[in-house]
Amino acid sequence: MAAAAEAGTEARRRPPIGRLHLLAVICGLVLLGGFNFALLKVTYTAYGDRRAFFVNQAINLLYIFYGGIILYPRMLLTNCVTKEMRVFPKKHFLVMGTLDSLGTFLTCLGATYTPGSLTPLLNQLLIPFTMIVSAIGLRLKSRWQEKLGAGLIACGACLSVIPGLLSAANSSALGGIVFEARWYAIVFYTLSNVPMAMSSCYKEATFEQRHLDVWYLTQWVSVFQFLVSFLYMPLLVLPGFGSRDGMPFQEVPVAFADGWKCYMEEVPECAERKAFLLLTGYCGVNLCFNTLGLYLTKHGSAILNALSYSILLPFTTVLFFTPLMGRYQEPLNQGSVFTFLGLILALVGFAIYQWFAQNVGEAEAPQRHH
Repeated sequence: MAAAAEAGTEARRRPPIGRLHLLAVICGLVLLGGFNFALLKVTYTAYGDRRAFFVNQAINLLYIFYGGIILYPRMLLTNCVTKEMRVFPKKHFLVMGTLDSLGTFLTCLGATYTPGSLTPLLNQLLIPFTMIVSAIGLRLKSRWQEKLGAGLIACGACLSVIPGLLSAANSSALGGIVFEARWYAIVFYTLSNVPMAMSSCYKEATFEQRHLDVWYLTQWVSVFQFLVSFLYMPLLVLPGFGSRDGMPFQEVPVAFADGWKCYMEEVPECAERKAFLLLTGYCGVNLCFNTLGLYLTKHGSAILNALSYSILLPFTTVLFFTPLMGRYQEPLNQGSVFTFLGLILALVGFAIYQWFAQNVGEAEAPQRHH
């Protein structure tokens, strides 16, 4: 019994890391996270709603490329991916890839015309949605304090989007750049949390008693996510999906090809906006952000990771109102009051949830590619 306890203690022991090193990692995570979410919004805005589906698929494909650069040398030179991992049923990867593909598809539909300052708040809705899915699918019960925290997060997110939902086309300008918020885009972006929550719960149920290399898992899920996403192309003909009024089906592949031309900066406006650098750079920053989050969980704790994300929320929200965003800086107006009130409410809810969340020390870093 003593030997078992000692082994358990050894298994939970984390690799040593200095406090200064730990502080640097936390600061890096906050900075990378802020620029990660800022780049996501800027990239979709630069490409426009007609090219949004191309951006979604380009991100999926680039993630496969970046992940492959890391995974395949590890598979060849180390034993990190065992034989048992390789024979793991691929149907589970298909389910996760399908759910993730639906989440990122809804994100691409909403990102262009959802104000960037709202996206960090709306991303926090993943917590209450995950609690709901866990209660229904996994039969997990939550403490009333957790429910209170999740409820405050939801109220904060709802409060922040009031100006965008009250007007069909709420727009403002700063420095010659017009910022337009569309209610249906905000709804799409909000709903993207539902399949993401389902995917998170499916992963929890599937891998509770199994261990897979994180890069091996990510690579397979990314491949299925990329392939399944093409099935959503016919939906782009519907109003609000490919554009405000939709587009004829014959224009769908044309818009996709135009996205490639924009990526290669063959279109003057895309070259001016540095479309190639934005899209490629976002994927690199996103990969580093998620990797650093896993590193902090491994060498620090999930609680420190949660603390980093609590700092990241106001940092990213405020970032969109600063000159650091350049031509994409959002103007402060009367609607911004709702954003900051929602931010305060969401932060209080986030703090309550993280304080009372069960098994918070064992949780993995939340990941959202885009």
